[in-house]
Amino acid sequence: MAELQAKALFAFSGQEADGELTFDEGEILTVVRQDIEDGWWEARNSQGQQGLIPESYVEVTSFPEPAFPPPPPPNAPPVAVINNQQSSHNQMNQGNNNYNQTSPPPYSNNNLGEAQSSFDDWDDDWDDDDESTPEQDYMRGGSGGLSVPQGDQRSVSPSRNSADASKYGTVKKSFSRFSTFAKSGGESFLLGQTQASVNESDLVRIVDSPLGPIWMQPSSPYTCVIASPKKESKLKGLKSFIAYQLTPSFSKAPVSRRYKHFDWLHERLEEKYPIFAIPPLPEKQIAGRYEDDFITERMRQLQLWVNRIVRHPVISQCEVLLHFLTCSDEKKWKQGKRKAEKDEFVGAKFFLTIETPPHPLDLRTVEPQMEQFGKFVRSVDDSVKHLINVYHDNMKKHHGPFKREYEKIGHSIKALAASFSVDSQTDSQALTTAVDNTGNTYNEIGQLFEQQPKHDIIPTLEGLYEYKGILQTLPDTLKLHEGAMAKAKECVKNQAEGKLSESDVQGVTQRADIISYASLAEMHHFHQERVYDFKHLMQGYLQGQIDFYKKITAKLEQSLAMYDKA
Repeated sequence: MAELQAKALFAFSGQEADGELTFDEGEILTVVRQDIEDGWWEARNSQGQQGLIPESYVEVTSFPEPAFPPPPPPNAPPVAVINNQQSSHNQMNQGNNNYNQTSPPPYSNNNLGEAQSSFDDWDDDWDDDDESTPEQDYMRGGSGGLSVPQGDQRSVSPSRNSADASKYGTVKKSFSRFSTFAKSGGESFLLGQTQASVNESDLVRIVDSPLGPIWMQPSSPYTCVIASPKKESKLKGLKSFIAYQLTPSFSKAPVSRRYKHFDWLHERLEEKYPIFAIPPLPEKQIAGRYEDDFITERMRQLQLWVNRIVRHPVISQCEVLLHFLTCSDEKKWKQGKRKAEKDEFVGAKFFLTIETPPHPLDLRTVEPQMEQFGKFVRSVDDSVKHLINVYHDNMKKHHGPFKREYEKIGHSIKALAASFSVDSQTDSQALTTAVDNTGNTYNEIGQLFEQQPKHDIIPTLEGLYEYKGILQTLPDTLKLHEGAMAKAKECVKNQAEGKLSESDVQGVTQRADIISYASLAEMHHFHQERVYDFKHLMQGYLQGQIDFYKKITAKLEQSLAMYDKA
């Protein structure tokens, strides 16, 4: 029987200690096993070397011949059976040939894998922690998308979807959350066709405030610290991953979580809360995923994400998050995981759990507020993107032109000092020393410029990238409210035409009010977070700048003082 052959789409530098196989772009590999799980296969190269390869880096080029069925019963028409099977086999091959000729090479061959393990298996439910397409690695760059990763270099092709790649967080999905909302029962909710019994403990309350509707604040806010990243392994060392220790302030009991567990939580939150702007996670990565700098930066980004989640008054109290933050027993984890994935109140049904103030909202005031918020989001999104570009340009100048200009001055001044040193008279030596020190000072200032971005620009960029990801989710939540209001207006029009009764329209208006209340409460929460975040972001940047120029001033003053002795 012919073996499965695969062609390398990209070069891969494997880590020998982890049993990975290094290969070049275009190299033909023989796939030995596809059941390694987590997006990895086992393959052999032409030299007989064998090891693990990332499934997304190869394209299957030949398939093993299918086994023929056993001989048919004596009375069956064997020729027809064989001809039918041969015809199906030819069609399959023809389809594969057509696909290979007309479609771009796939980045996943999951359809060729063997049956997956049980749905309940903790380790087997998702893809590998750090699996991504090589194109996403290229677009992302290194830590947080701020630089090209060092170390594990590989050849990659330019991204075909570069416009959709976010520098911070998951790649933006192009879908309408209102269409998803409608498909999951949004219209049924508005029309009162969705009914469910909601427990008191599941209620989410909105209250009035001087600023408008807000989510009821939790009685006991908490924080969560991510620390102690550790490289662990499974399958007797064949697969490695990084585990992080999460310690909530309310329990002070650490739990171990991998990146894919964060990814699972992110999916659950997006599914459950259609009206919330769930911040994106830092992207997955294969290249250099075990390097210390990458692990540290990944932990910093996950900490930012967790900080954002636990500060949300509703999400911070939801059962799926508390289960994620506290459960350390494998059996209880699986039970909680299944319960979360079978949650009844997800998507449109989440609105059934919302308890609003008793008075209705005035649509004439709500719509202008939401329209203004939409304009605000678009404006801030443009400003954040522009500021990111400006800071990137400024950081490049710190590493290049700024440093070079100061070092050019420093070298020139030192050359002057070298000329002065030709004079052997002792009364001029103090001046020569002072001039030489001035040259050194300017060289040191050049070094300070090179090192400064990590103290102010890069932390600021991290915050801006985080907001860039959040701002990209807000238009979808705005569309959700807009679509719900359009449906409510349609029902009012139908009432005027005698197609709906007054009581039916009142019910629709009341349920539309729930969506409006939730939208306004989330808008207020966003503004509250924005004020807090950008206050601290700009304070940190300015303090970094002040400290920077204080260092420069101190060096110049020290150099100046030497002339008093000349």
